[in-house]
Amino acid sequence: MEATLQSQKALKIAKPAFTGHRLKQKHQNKKSPHNHCVCSAAQTPEQHAINPLQSSGVQLCCPICLSTPLTSSLYCKTCNRNFERPSSTPYTDLVITAPSASYTQPSWGGTELFRSPVISFVYERGWRQGFSWAGFPGADEEYNLAMKWLLPAAQGQPLLDLSCGSGLFTRRFITSKSFSHVIAADYSENMLKQTKTFISEDASITDDEYNLVRLDVARLPFKTGSLSAIHAGAALHCWPNPIAAMAEISRVLKPGGVFVASTFLSMTAPLGQFLGNDGLVEPLDAFEPQPGAYKWWKEGEIKGICEAVGLENYQRDRRLRFIMFSVTKPLVGNAAVR
Repeated sequence: MEATLQSQKALKIAKPAFTGHRLKQKHQNKKSPHNHCVCSAAQTPEQHAINPLQSSGVQLCCPICLSTPLTSSLYCKTCNRNFERPSSTPYTDLVITAPSASYTQPSWGGTELFRSPVISFVYERGWRQGFSWAGFPGADEEYNLAMKWLLPAAQGQPLLDLSCGSGLFTRRFITSKSFSHVIAADYSENMLKQTKTFISEDASITDDEYNLVRLDVARLPFKTGSLSAIHAGAALHCWPNPIAAMAEISRVLKPGGVFVASTFLSMTAPLGQFLGNDGLVEPLDAFEPQPGAYKWWKEGEIKGICEAVGLENYQRDRRLRFIMFSVTKPLVGNAAVR
């Protein structure tokens, strides 16, 4: 593949990821609208930020210790950490970020690209439509496929839309009225702002139906076994540490809970599907350069990481290089019976 064509295709398929790989903020002596998440010393209860999800039925926990509940406030007494939602942002920030410029985590291209306001703006204005070259059937059909697997487990329950991007599916989930609450989550600040912009344009959506949360997919700020359903559309290929992210998804799912996701397969996937044998053609994948910020998946790899974190009942819909799959958290004692 020519270098120019490679560059163009990488831009077509990019999708925001958000696994906390750039932890840099200016040290300031007073609060700033740009300080999305700051470490603070012990404060009086009156100074702790109020938990905006406390009436949603969603159970937050501290993303540092993953055990202390964040109930009425966003303060973790175990870690002595106060998470904040500055008034200038539409989201609650639960990413573990450094409070000063003393340390910068090495960044991941797929994560950092979509923190740009320009990329966030164009994502639904032409960018996402370009996924059709790989067999993605389009947002409406992808939504219908996802709902086929989500509803049995999550009807009337909260739904986490992970790697929500600009809210392409978030808005559909909210307006379906199938879920008691929708949490739109991403690592990109600007994607979350764009999500809020689009939601604000829909008069049928009320503020009590959703929340926006900035988080790290490898450090989910939710109580263990508390969520019935999680969706991640066109995201898995962008996550810097997919196995850590999948372990977190498994941790926060209830027994019987479902995870539905879509991503890109490798270049040999269409031929492998036609022949009915991926393994026969997968050696040819060595001739397709992997873009630095993304991973083209083999279906066997996807099944493997799901099994590795204890998720089962793998199902999928596959078309060319598009795949959407569903897995569930075993019911208590189910794995021991098999």
